Amino acid sequence: MSLKAAIYDPYLDTLGGGERYCLSVAEILSQNGYEVDIFWSGDQDILIRAQDRFALDLSTVKLVPDIFGLTKKRIELIEENLPENFHSRPAPNRDAFSRLKKFLNKRKVLSDYDFLFYLSDGSSPFLFAKKNFLHVQVPFVTKFTASEKFLNSLKARFIDKVICNSQFTSKFLTSFPGNKITVLYPPVDVAKLEGDVDKKKIILSVGRFDNILNAKKQDVLIKAFIKFYKQSPKTDWKLVLAGGSREVPEKNNYLLHLQEIAKSYPIHFVVNPSFEELKKIYARSSIYWHAAGFEVDEYLTPEQTEHFGMTVVEAMDSGLVPLVVAKGGLTEIVHHEKNGYIWQSIDKLADKTKLLIDTPKTLVEMSQKAHKSAQAFSKEVFAEKLLSLIRS
Repeated sequence: MSLKAAIYDPYLDTLGGGERYCLSVAEILSQNGYEVDIFWSGDQDILIRAQDRFALDLSTVKLVPDIFGLTKKRIELIEENLPENFHSRPAPNRDAFSRLKKFLNKRKVLSDYDFLFYLSDGSSPFLFAKKNFLHVQVPFVTKFTASEKFLNSLKARFIDKVICNSQFTSKFLTSFPGNKITVLYPPVDVAKLEGDVDKKKIILSVGRFDNILNAKKQDVLIKAFIKFYKQSPKTDWKLVLAGGSREVPEKNNYLLHLQEIAKSYPIHFVVNPSFEELKKIYARSSIYWHAAGFEVDEYLTPEQTEHFGMTVVEAMDSGLVPLVVAKGGLTEIVHHEKNGYIWQSIDKLADKTKLLIDTPKTLVEMSQKAHKSAQAFSKEVFAEKLLSLIRS
């Protein structure tokens, strides 16, 4: 009899780093004897798009109705099963009845699963599978009332492990006992990446084209490149900005803004690339830039930093030399002047890039060091640690 596992990610349709993390868990479980369900009532083709975006095998993973989020479909389903006089009752009773019905249904559904992997949206839910992992991607700073602390302590009893994507994220978790918190760095499928021995004069950055939580701040990178370009007006280096867009590119106002300020410079955009396309871009590129967290106070608003940086590891594995903001989880990946460089200002980024380009020997040596250090974040290492945690 197969083991049953379930995964919940409320942001699945964004297909960002957190989604790749959760879907990698789904792939690994499906390859190790589990029947895997994902609670999702949105776009039913999302797994097809995810396979293309992340190069994952999700062929045996199934989508089942979302029991956590009250989507329109879910509300209609509840409405169909309400008593005839339900809508004539006072509003507070109706609300209490709906919450109770949802709670009991959730408990019944989850009790059939051997394992549940739940991506937190900042809250801590009641989880009722035989083994429950709460995954925390974002280091929110939250102040709880006494009653909220008590309720969270009750919820924590049902959670076997709290899985964080970095040491940085784990520092902000105060609602759980330390022995339940484990750092499991995101997986990078290094076997599917490779560096090109004939690197081109390309500076690359990969990240979503939006300006919301954990913004990738491509506008900062464009300003830095323009500064670098003006310092070396005869340079034949170019900047490539690759990433996903939830909206149709022609209607993505942030992307349109970036394209406008990049006019007249050798700056190119690659929107919604497949993994295969991205792999080729990585292979040709030489330097990697990352600006998430720039000018952010990581102690007051840690959620606005890069909590880990999967694309940075991908770039390093492909032989790109990383130059990243010295914030958040990025400093757990990039160690200054050992396998890359960290920076705090646009001037420093532009100057360090020019210096690196002007010393080709250093560029090659740092590329080799970056590639070697990226192996610590391989998918094989991730899978081994994940399965070990589940079996413990």
